[in-house]
Amino acid sequence: MVLAALVLAGGLRRIPLAALAALVLVVGVQMVSYAHIRRIHRHREFPVYLVTVLGVVGLGVPLGVTLGGTVAGLLALHRLTRARVDVTAEPDGSHRVRTHGPLTFAAVPRLSRTLGRIPPGAAVTVHHDGSFLDHAAYEALHTWRAMYQAAGGRVAMVTDQHGRDAALDPDGTMEPDPAAGTRQFRAWTPWMGHHSIEQDGGDAHGRLLDGVRGFQEHTAPLVRQELARLAREGQTPSQLFLTCADSRMVTSMITSSGPGDLFTVRNVGNLVPAPHEPGAADDSVAAAVQYAVEVLEVGSITVCGHSGCGAMKALLDGIHEQPGTPTPLVRWLRNGRGSLARSKRAPASFTDRTAADPVEELCITNVVQQLDQLLANPAVERRVAAGTLRLVGMYFDFATAQAYVLDNSTGRFARVSAEHCGEPLQQRTPVTA
Repeated sequence: MVLAALVLAGGLRRIPLAALAALVLVVGVQMVSYAHIRRIHRHREFPVYLVTVLGVVGLGVPLGVTLGGTVAGLLALHRLTRARVDVTAEPDGSHRVRTHGPLTFAAVPRLSRTLGRIPPGAAVTVHHDGSFLDHAAYEALHTWRAMYQAAGGRVAMVTDQHGRDAALDPDGTMEPDPAAGTRQFRAWTPWMGHHSIEQDGGDAHGRLLDGVRGFQEHTAPLVRQELARLAREGQTPSQLFLTCADSRMVTSMITSSGPGDLFTVRNVGNLVPAPHEPGAADDSVAAAVQYAVEVLEVGSITVCGHSGCGAMKALLDGIHEQPGTPTPLVRWLRNGRGSLARSKRAPASFTDRTAADPVEELCITNVVQQLDQLLANPAVERRVAAGTLRLVGMYFDFATAQAYVLDNSTGRFARVSAEHCGEPLQQRTPVTA
């Protein structure tokens, strides 16, 4: 710039000011982040943004910034007068936190003091009324939640959107229930919902990398501190979660769990091979179970089946009885023969409905059978006998997004609902069949 001013001044004078203004305008437009504008709009700060931009364009930078700051101050003063935080202790020992009015930085001390009075180890639901929530209040809420859950408590955070409860989006915005309108909770929508096939050329690897980029941009800043702690201290999960490899099963979503919570084992059909099963046993599952039980010392093992399981359908179709040299899939599915026999002899059932079809009947019976087969693992048998390990059966129905847990008192699968918040899952006492 100094060289141009000293040497090229004569030539620069010949450039029309309109051309220089056009250049500055194009550069300025390219610097605008539309993602940032959308984020500001969702946080209800767009009026300040718009007034500032129009003021800068119409009146100049000093007056425009002053005007925007004045509008921001007036809005903040208006919002500061309306915030209230109430805590209610429920009969079951859980606590419900309700906010009334906008939560801004000025409400953070009051919010922190109120949350700090909640006894540790409880199940807490933070219910935001849908009013304004600025970044300072959001960070205070989520910092408290991380510390509270690290101490053994459980926290659910929801917001009211037109009479419907919806989860707080990981990037700090409030998203309504997808069933209530066209907007979706992007963190749990498929890649297909984020970008069309034409945009990435139908490249599955491209969609994977796009998902990783989205994680790095939006989610990584929120979990980096917790992951760094886990990297230093190692994993100490309290649960072993054994489920199917089905791509629709998102274990962290249906259990509201995070890094370090679940030691997860996934395979086709959520099977636990029995060592006495001829030609079908597999040591990988047994090894994972032994590691979880003896090294990690988990307190419970959950076997979770799901609706529409392809492995169960294949068993019903008799794939394990095909003649000729068995394929790896056929050999693996032979581990489900016990479930198939049990379903014909004494199928499992639900408490409030009947199974939709033979496939669903086999899916839930398979969960019960795999719990029994878990006891064939000596490490599991010892811990269960000592009373330090619980076995839990679970089933997830995709069509209704409904989870069911095996009720030990009735031997049937019962719905898991909001009324069960804070209640421990009942342990299955397997009986070898």
